[in-house]
Amino acid sequence: ALLASYMMNKQDGEILDEYLNEKIFGDEAGETISPNPKDVDGFAQFMERYTKGLAIERAAVENLK
Repeated sequence: ALLASYMMNKQDGEILDEYLNEKIFGDEAGETISPNPKDVDGFAQFMERYTKGLAIERAAVENLK
């Protein structure tokens, strides 16, 4: 929706960065949050298991042929 709005309402030569900063988010106060370390660790474990499981998936696909 933001890109459609930009394409329809931008001024000549106005880049997306300017459009977003001036017309969409200009009056908004931003806030930066950091991820929960437990969530980061949990996701890292998930990715490790997922990556190890890819060999199993490959073998299964190969045996279907």
